[in-house]
Amino acid sequence: MRPNRPAARAAVALIATFGLTGLAACGSASSPSAGSTGGSTAASTAGSTGGSTPAATGAKTPAADGGALTGLTATGAVDLKTAPKVSLGKTPISTKVVDRRVLTEGTGPGATTADTVRLRAQIFNGTSGKLLDDGYAQGRAAEGYRLGRADLIAGFTDGLVGATKGARIAFTIPPEKGFGSAGNQNLGVAGTDTIVVVADIADVHSALSQIDGAQTAAPAGLPTVEFTNGPTKEPTVTVPKSAAPTTTQQATLVQGNGATVEKGQTITAQYHGVLWKDGSVFDSSWQRGAAADFPIGVGQVIPGWDKTLVGKKVGSRVLLVIPPADGYGTAGSPPKIAGTDTLVFVVDILDAY
Repeated sequence: MRPNRPAARAAVALIATFGLTGLAACGSASSPSAGSTGGSTAASTAGSTGGSTPAATGAKTPAADGGALTGLTATGAVDLKTAPKVSLGKTPISTKVVDRRVLTEGTGPGATTADTVRLRAQIFNGTSGKLLDDGYAQGRAAEGYRLGRADLIAGFTDGLVGATKGARIAFTIPPEKGFGSAGNQNLGVAGTDTIVVVADIADVHSALSQIDGAQTAAPAGLPTVEFTNGPTKEPTVTVPKSAAPTTTQQATLVQGNGATVEKGQTITAQYHGVLWKDGSVFDSSWQRGAAADFPIGVGQVIPGWDKTLVGKKVGSRVLLVIPPADGYGTAGSPPKIAGTDTLVFVVDILDAY
């Protein structure tokens, strides 16, 4: 799905600045977002900062250790409250590979591309030494990144693979793993500039891979949902022949026992969307073979999602029936969704961060 407005909040956040091409912008797939007019129904371009942002490579090659960052220091406690005092040492800093130093050791297993990492970070231009983004700025909180997302900058993923909870790390992002030879003029990054990240790691954890638990039947008058091929494949949704509801309806088919989804968090979900009028599929993360990530409760998805998914538990499976007023409005979302279409979703909530 697509957004209906620019993400002002995202524009100042690390997640839009360096971590992603935009909030949930992965080209062919991402999250149910509210009402733009182009691209796939699952892609969101809200908050993009411009320039070219390569997709993640999977971080199969470990980052180099040492080298260009030997002169960097970052003093202060790793308490996730107080910004470290960072000195890059001698500049310019320029690397051809992702170069990483562990400044303060953490605990627990190192992050893999299957994990989500929450952090606060400061980001610098390695050529000029200029601070480009400050995750400790007023109003900012720890920001989460599921490292398996295809829309993460490759060097950002590479630098965070191996990070442990409570650690302070520094790593470089060379142009080849960042914005490429075009750079990013909006951010003040030239095509030859290496980026330097100093990150304090708040948490490392894995999202659920699927929803387990006995499924209850949908209430009378709502579509039925069957997972005949198991929880890792898209469900079969059968829509009643009756008229669609005129208000948003929701039913929890599997009650999760994880954390409660809070407004402003990013959730990881598998979802499947069909039209009430004929049962045709208009969007499905299950069919694409990858879960989607998107912010919830802050106007970045259709209102029907914001109104229903905040407050749900991680591990839940939810059935949603959303009329146009809480979906794409009278404009619809061509070519698949008309302005009169009621939407039916099955959503598995795998994580919230």
